[in-house]
Amino acid sequence: MHSVYQILAAILIGTSIGACLSKRDIVLMLGSLAGIALGVVALFLPSWPPLAVGAAVFLIAQTMQRDARTRA
Repeated sequence: MHSVYQILAAILIGTSIGACLSKRDIVLMLGSLAGIALGVVALFLPSWPPLAVGAAVFLIAQTMQRDARTRA
């Protein structure tokens, strides 16, 4: 079961790194960095809570509006 957690953690880390490399607001970047940190924790510990929290934080950060300033 630990190998499944490692695969999911690697996916979370990869998508978070991809999100950090694009142009983002500071909140979106912090959410991506939290996803990376919790993904690394889940990669080395055989536990699913850091993976679930990391995915939740990353997804919540991704749902924030990127074009909030340009929309009226």
